Amino acid sequence: MKPMRRTCLTAACLAVTAAGVAGHPAEARGQYPRRTAIVEAVAKTRASIVTVKVDAGGNGGRNEKVAGTGVIIDSRGYIVTNRHVISSARRVLACLDGGVDLDAKVLAEDPHTDLAILRVNAKRELRVLPLGPGSDLMVGETVIAVGHPFGYTNTVSTGIISALGREITMPTGHTLGNLVQTNASINPGNSGGPLLNINGELIGINVALREGAQGIAFAINVDTVKQVLSQRLSAQRVAGIRHGLSCAERVAEQGEKRQRVVVQTVAEQTPAATAGVQRGDQIVRVADRTVVNQFDIERAFWDRHPGDKIALTVIRDGKELNLRLPLTAASTADSAQH
Repeated sequence: MKPMRRTCLTAACLAVTAAGVAGHPAEARGQYPRRTAIVEAVAKTRASIVTVKVDAGGNGGRNEKVAGTGVIIDSRGYIVTNRHVISSARRVLACLDGGVDLDAKVLAEDPHTDLAILRVNAKRELRVLPLGPGSDLMVGETVIAVGHPFGYTNTVSTGIISALGREITMPTGHTLGNLVQTNASINPGNSGGPLLNINGELIGINVALREGAQGIAFAINVDTVKQVLSQRLSAQRVAGIRHGLSCAERVAEQGEKRQRVVVQTVAEQTPAATAGVQRGDQIVRVADRTVVNQFDIERAFWDRHPGDKIALTVIRDGKELNLRLPLTAASTADSAQH
């Protein structure tokens, strides 16, 4: 009887196993969720990435070619890319997600960082790629590169951060510093495109690859990008106004809102001083714009005018305060500093 009892138990176990397979077919076959963090990051950033086309001849696009990639950094049509992508162009086009080509005006070129700022008139708000922090990047963390290598648009590659603080000399003779080295596949046409972290935040602008090597490429650290944007698209340059806010970005180790903007100095007889801003205040909001980096402060004033009084929300000693900042016209001295 003992052998028969074993047989019955085995049959019962098989019956339970079969029921388990029927009840959980995916797990039993070894399948896992396919919509990973990388898939999510690519999906939510695609509309913020553009194809940059240049026309060296300027004859209605007859000599048009895909030269690189760009990133939308403000919903009003502002785009950042590499300077070397557009430096020789007579005409520049930005192709938005969906295939719409728009003429792009070159607003600024910075040869020392190989960055350029473009603007298009899309007649609608564009999807902006969030600017992540660049001071807490980790060697070994996963990164995603998106661009148009050799004209193959919207190509995605992944890798890791191989090293930080790299320095290279460009063919122009300018030396680029504080670069992010990555082994993500980057080729001609990726220039000006985003290097993303796993959360879909911009952490770098892809700029160069090591010729003759595999798995060695470089991106401009996003902190450098934010510095250039804050200078070249300052409130003084765009709107001709002065706010008097001198701030720095602080990054917390963890938390959903890791980036913070803290006032460093408040000069006398400036709008910030008149409003009662103090050193150490955390700027939370300017008008209706939430602030997480220095560039946010500058673009919050683009549509403002001298004499406007702007709502300013700060955190001081753990308490939220609402201030009013009276804008003044930029002086000749301000212009000289820019």
